[in-house]
Amino acid sequence: MRTRIVIILFIILLLVACSSDRTLEEQSEEIIDNLIAGNFEDVRDNYFSQQLQETYSKEELQDYWQAMPINGNAKVELESSEQQSFHVVEGVVEQTESSIKVRMTWEQSELVGFHMEPMQKKKTLPSNVEEEKMIIGEGTDFELEGTLTLPTNRDEDLPGVILVHGSGPSDQDETVYAYAPFQDLAYGLAEQGIAVLRYPKRTFVYPNMEATFGNDLTVNEETIDDAVLAAELLKDDDRIQTDAVFVIGHSLGGMLAPRIDQQADTDGMVILAGSPRPLWEIIYDQNMYFLDKLVNEEEEKNKSIQMLEEEKRVGGALIDMTDEKAKETEVFTINGYYLKEMDEHSVGEIALHSNKPMLLLQGEADFQVTMEQDFTMWQQLLEEKIDVTFKSYPELNHFFITSEGTNKGTVEEYSIPGHVDEQVIEDIGKWIHEQTN
Repeated sequence: MRTRIVIILFIILLLVACSSDRTLEEQSEEIIDNLIAGNFEDVRDNYFSQQLQETYSKEELQDYWQAMPINGNAKVELESSEQQSFHVVEGVVEQTESSIKVRMTWEQSELVGFHMEPMQKKKTLPSNVEEEKMIIGEGTDFELEGTLTLPTNRDEDLPGVILVHGSGPSDQDETVYAYAPFQDLAYGLAEQGIAVLRYPKRTFVYPNMEATFGNDLTVNEETIDDAVLAAELLKDDDRIQTDAVFVIGHSLGGMLAPRIDQQADTDGMVILAGSPRPLWEIIYDQNMYFLDKLVNEEEEKNKSIQMLEEEKRVGGALIDMTDEKAKETEVFTINGYYLKEMDEHSVGEIALHSNKPMLLLQGEADFQVTMEQDFTMWQQLLEEKIDVTFKSYPELNHFFITSEGTNKGTVEEYSIPGHVDEQVIEDIGKWIHEQTN
């Protein structure tokens, strides 16, 4: 069986539980108790479907759980909610030094979604800022409950922004390990007089989307459609300037910002650690980076390099495949049609021919989307455009948080609690006000 390449940033495990007379809350608590006790094989055997047992090993579940050290003294609190046809149970596993949130999504008696993430101590809502719930896509099959963050004192209509996530399922704060960058942006920009709309990613709320769309799934259904609806929601809000709605995209969201602007007709875009390169090429570089850092044995490294080179070759061939052939192909565990559809829309060319102002920001310590390859390519591509501003920040990583700790330059550094650099938030706010004055 071909060795599976793991994309390290975002881990979502889709599990299916056996039928049971116990309540979903009781089954959810049982899963957490088994994880705390270290019974990873029992969790896998009792709750994973046969197909998922072939996809996810006991060792992967164990490694991810043990990366967030929790012992038998942990306190567990469960909270349940209904989201359309889904029953969601969120468990907070808390102890003195670390806490984990475990989100389990049930459809009838089947566990269709399972997501674990470390928790950080998030910021409290500033006294001069207020929030209200908003529904993105109300009346559609994929409603999303988001949050609009506003300054409490407002004498006139406000500029507004939507926040668009990076790769993988994500909550409205884009929580990754100990980071919550979208909450930081929402609070900071609202304090500067800007309304901010953020919402969970569709694949976070509806974890069976891949089953729903199958190999027809693209970034349209995953990301773009909801971003367009969010922009329209802001434009229809009487408190928001209709000619001052901007898209702020991070990572994959930054890559898609030109396409979102094209469809939603926003008034400008902020690209945070985005890239004009193909996604499969970026994933190849990320895997090569981690291979060089983590694998020392020469024979193993050479075999892995050969495998990565073959994946890269197939990625480069996607654009010339038929849609049907691409749907039968995988590149870095991602369906080929998903990647091919992205390659058919050159975001660099869309940005080049856009008449909208753009702000492109980059952390110089970002090892996922890099200064040397990605930011430099943007600069070369857009160097003659007038309404484009570039800025990079020394010592900031992929999430625009200070890169620090003994594990600098690896995913493990994201476990150190941190917040988006204040200068970044100030620069974004200043740029938006410059476009609206």
